[in-house]
Amino acid sequence: MAQQTIRIGFIGAGRFSRGRLVPGLKGIPGVELVVVCNSSPESSQKVASDFGFQRTASDWREVVEASDVDAVVLGTRTALHYEVVMPALDAGKHVLTMNAMARSLEEAVEMYAKSQERDNLVSLVYPAQFYTREDAMLRWLLEQRYVGEILSVIDYWYTPFFGLGSQFEVANRWFGDPTRVLAYRKRFEVESPGVDQHQRDVRPETNVVVSELQSGATITYMHSTIAGDTALTRLEVYGTEGMLTCYPQGQPRQGFYGARMGDSESRTIEIPPHLRQAWDSEYGITVEADFVAAIRGEGEPSPAVPRFVDGLKLMQFAETWRTAQTSGTWADMPAQ
Repeated sequence: MAQQTIRIGFIGAGRFSRGRLVPGLKGIPGVELVVVCNSSPESSQKVASDFGFQRTASDWREVVEASDVDAVVLGTRTALHYEVVMPALDAGKHVLTMNAMARSLEEAVEMYAKSQERDNLVSLVYPAQFYTREDAMLRWLLEQRYVGEILSVIDYWYTPFFGLGSQFEVANRWFGDPTRVLAYRKRFEVESPGVDQHQRDVRPETNVVVSELQSGATITYMHSTIAGDTALTRLEVYGTEGMLTCYPQGQPRQGFYGARMGDSESRTIEIPPHLRQAWDSEYGITVEADFVAAIRGEGEPSPAVPRFVDGLKLMQFAETWRTAQTSGTWADMPAQ
């Protein structure tokens, strides 16, 4: 059987897209890079020349309305997502958009509803770049009930700015939906610890967010901008039969460590042979290939790739966090 050709229109091929998404798509057999639209004609032409797009567009609407485009990949900033995604789905185009899915909960609700109306189309959100290599291994450990029934999760991360959405995306796919949220933020009147990659002063602060899950377990998100380079981002999972710690790649300590009930210390958890290939790959998942395979009906995307419903949940969580942080009390998540 001949392989279905998937024709791609790309809107907003910035640095990340040129480094990951466009090369990823270009390397898939049967994928045609048809049209690209960037913020300027010169930028669009350069991307087209560098990667082999057939033509450029001066306006994103040309991409959405093109009869020779099957799927739209959106690499723009969040502010444009709603404006592009809604007509793209109406035009019968599959959609892969960057995170966050939308700039407001109201937009996310409408985008999800539209994706449900067009449920013959694939609608995905590019995942946050956290714990993608570790996803399959942690999912397998939980399926094997390594820790037993989960009671408590602690999510530590240290970044120049507070990015709760990315951390929620990871935790939600592993541990399930929250029912309510409590939030605390402390900003310090001290000298900034430095600047971020965009040369902006880092705001000295700490954040603690507690959420209760439908399962009865809790997740505590602990974030700091002042802990310094020696602090290790990690995820600790505690259950009725043991505990495990996951350190994501890019740190002095990486991988999985665990202890079962009665052990006196934790030890390295080895990667089993059936997960070794994914573990040894750079990111563990191939979002672009999953997107194309889903369009062709060849398989479901990895659980680590958010659907529009996951993007909506993230926006609901962010809105509930803001309510909790402002009120200083528990805030309930909306009913699913």
